[in-house]
Amino acid sequence: MEKVIDYVRAEYGAEPEFLWPERYPGYAVFRHGDNRKWFALVATISGKSLGLKNDDEIDVINLKFDKNQTYDFAETSDHIFPAYHMNKNNWITVWLDGTLADEMVFELIRKSYLLSGK
Repeated sequence: MEKVIDYVRAEYGAEPEFLWPERYPGYAVFRHGDNRKWFALVATISGKSLGLKNDDEIDVINLKFDKNQTYDFAETSDHIFPAYHMNKNNWITVWLDGTLADEMVFELIRKSYLLSGK
């Protein structure tokens, strides 16, 4: 997750905002500087929250995605899911365990940044 946070800081000049430090200390949002819309949420969640068999805590990032294509996209990877804790028609959750190439994760972040900037 640190690599993703460092990338977002460097590429988009966005700092993580910990909006719920008491209840969810491992959750942080990234926003556009101008319109303040979220383009990413990083979190540490239970694997069961994504339907995984184990209850281990995992690092994820939620990203905006093309409307109504999230389910199709999630079917192509066992590390990309319809969004945890957000609108599943417009957001995906990416499991950050190092399986997906950094370039792919960074491209998904770029897409989310562009889609949420409208």
